[in-house]
Amino acid sequence: MRRIRPLAAALLMLASCKSCDDPPKERADAGPAPSTPGPPPSADAAAADAAAPAAEDAAAAVDEPYGDAGVSACRLVYGPAEQPFRGPAAIEVAGHELRLVANDAGKPRVYPVPIAPLPPKNAPSLVPPRPSTFTGMRWPPCELAGRFVYCQAPGGAIVRSVAKGRGPDDGSGASSSRTIAKSRSGTRIAAASLGADHSVVAFLDVRRTTEGEMLQAFVALDEREPVRLSEDGAGATTLRFLPRGETPVAVYLDTRTAMVPVHARVLSLREGDLSLGSDAVLFVGGAPERGIDFAAAPVGDKGLAFVPIPRETIDFGVATLVIDDPPKDDVGAVWSHYPNGLDPAPIAAAPSRDGKHAWVARVRPREKAPGSPRILELGRADAAGTFSSLGEIASGQRVTDVAVVEDGAGAVWVLYGDTTITWLERRACP
Repeated sequence: MRRIRPLAAALLMLASCKSCDDPPKERADAGPAPSTPGPPPSADAAAADAAAPAAEDAAAAVDEPYGDAGVSACRLVYGPAEQPFRGPAAIEVAGHELRLVANDAGKPRVYPVPIAPLPPKNAPSLVPPRPSTFTGMRWPPCELAGRFVYCQAPGGAIVRSVAKGRGPDDGSGASSSRTIAKSRSGTRIAAASLGADHSVVAFLDVRRTTEGEMLQAFVALDEREPVRLSEDGAGATTLRFLPRGETPVAVYLDTRTAMVPVHARVLSLREGDLSLGSDAVLFVGGAPERGIDFAAAPVGDKGLAFVPIPRETIDFGVATLVIDDPPKDDVGAVWSHYPNGLDPAPIAAAPSRDGKHAWVARVRPREKAPGSPRILELGRADAAGTFSSLGEIASGQRVTDVAVVEDGAGAVWVLYGDTTITWLERRACP
């Protein structure tokens, strides 16, 4: 199915398909640790096969091939290091410390990692000892918003914690916490700072409408009552925040049977109250895969949304959408093709320190053949949305969760794994 470009056509399709899909099922928590896991096979050991050329399509703004990932161009300086927890985590850099913030039943549990100076080019990677014990963590991961941390507790309660040192004292990393809202259990939440002293959290919950039960998006300022984020007649199935100073942008998907509208909406403070900007329909994709998710990151004065999605009946890749200030309707997608489709297709993005590009870590098939091994690929996307691969950094692992961040030395940390094992590594990229 080709992408619907006119906004009018998109709105007609939205009106005719309000209740096409049932709400997604709750995702299970992290499971027990395997007894004797080995290190993940690294892509530095062997090159990938040559890539197939991308098909041309005049409808796309830019059409990037998926490329030959091959040996990573980014030198491994730390890890792969097995982590003492199982499941996803938010990651952030605080001075000379990397902080992994996992969701321990609604409480933020922090695992600090010292950030050492980059070693000489010929030095081996630093690999810490394997932990002796492991703790299962919940999905979705906690969300960081300045000095606040939001975590989804069992049953869907959203807990807002005021961070203290986030150090290794008792592992909780929070001095106070309060339940502020109720979300659909097992669905993603998103949070962002709103100025210096405020924060917002967006979440999904089911509401009964004239069309039946529908997942909808809501947003809460600080500890106030939530308000509706998604427009009337539109649902929401996953969401992210694009940080943008005092006016973060909420981006959400409304995944339906035959299409995937991508919405964006600016949030701001007006006389102390939360103000919602107009809802822009950035893009309408075709029939989605079942487990569709996406990532977003600022680049310069714009933002990028990375949506892994089918492009045509037999094509799959990442549709990168440029988010202007304010967001515009019906923007063209910049495509980066995968050799084949996969479901789910985990992806993460983070801004570079210089603001010139976004780091992107994504899982894709290595080659076109059915049953091809999945690889974890690291690359960059420029302000126009064009993706450049820096090669694969891991293969042979079942990766369902991935996070990425750049530290003060310009090196990139990647956290990846699933409910049975979690790995962390640091890469120095050219």
